[in-house]
Amino acid sequence: MEGNHNRIQSLDAIRGFALLGILVVNVFSFHSPHFMYGGIEMFYHTTLDGTLLAVVDVIFQASFYPLFSLLFGIGIYIMYERLTEKVNDRAKTILVRRMVVLGLIGLVHGLFIWYGDILLSYSIVGLITLWLVHKPIKSLMKWAAWMLGSVTLFMTLINYVSRDFLSEYRDGEAIQQSFALYTGSYQDILQRNLADWLVMFNPFQVILVILTILPMFLVGVVFVKAGWVYNPTEYRHVIKKLVIISFIIFIFFKFGPYAIGNPAWLDFLKQGIGGSFSSVFYFLLLLLIFSENRLIFLQRMLAAVGKLSLTNYLMQSVIAFIFFYGVGLNFYGELSVIQLMTYVFVVYTIQVILSAWYLKKFRYGPFEWIYRTLTYGKIGRLKRRA
Repeated sequence: MEGNHNRIQSLDAIRGFALLGILVVNVFSFHSPHFMYGGIEMFYHTTLDGTLLAVVDVIFQASFYPLFSLLFGIGIYIMYERLTEKVNDRAKTILVRRMVVLGLIGLVHGLFIWYGDILLSYSIVGLITLWLVHKPIKSLMKWAAWMLGSVTLFMTLINYVSRDFLSEYRDGEAIQQSFALYTGSYQDILQRNLADWLVMFNPFQVILVILTILPMFLVGVVFVKAGWVYNPTEYRHVIKKLVIISFIIFIFFKFGPYAIGNPAWLDFLKQGIGGSFSSVFYFLLLLLIFSENRLIFLQRMLAAVGKLSLTNYLMQSVIAFIFFYGVGLNFYGELSVIQLMTYVFVVYTIQVILSAWYLKKFRYGPFEWIYRTLTYGKIGRLKRRA
């Protein structure tokens, strides 16, 4: 029982760490439209801004959604194993319902709060993962490598051909409209948010997202099937080797492009390969550290956030909505990178404190409870017994 508890707390802690990385990256999308429409130099001007943006790009950008995807794949397969033991042939039916509920939550989040929602994409990829969970490890790794390799090669070639356009890309009209509407009324914000959501969820973009996220779901399934998640100390020698290998690949693909001026056409290669291997590095390194009962205080702190991952993810969007948009404090496009990182520190610290306090009184987060209730079709007990 104790080993099982430690394993679950380790996964929760890594999930909490992933939420910090997601907050770091997402704050830039809430603050300005440069991720979608270019013109980053319009918002961040100083040498310090440039340095911090490079640090975020190497350490955080495109690393934490893959990490969350890997954790999601682990969660799906663990649930699949447990449900198969309990209800046998109904396991996939319950998990399909779970993915549909997640998709509905993501749809509401994406349409009414923030166009950059990832939950709808995760629900789609989760459904595909359920179709593949029974396959052996070698087959899963071949699927993951083929998908990630082919889409990265294809997009890098496309970007290379379009390199002149990419290096000068700036959609001035979209940037102007973003400023006009995101700093306006709630109706203005919804109008612009819907337009950006439709850009994010056009068919081509959805296919790209599936081909880049699904491989990490499958890697998560492989880590469970290989026994590394259940018994990391037993496999620590092979895990340590993979930590070193993934770190080398991560640094080469994430940091390497800066040696040649960080051209825009290398972005997909940097994020697809570098981001995926950095997520594997983060996961395996933290799995080893936490499984050996090191950094216990940090583990417990992160685990509290991770146990409420759905609630904390959605609340990060709600807080940013109020902080950056016109219906709230209206800081859209107004802050430097160091100010944005201060915002991240404050918000995440509050989430750590509130998560630890909340879990003393309740078994699930409010959105986790809704998610669970709709999945199983019965109302579970929310409050802890005295």
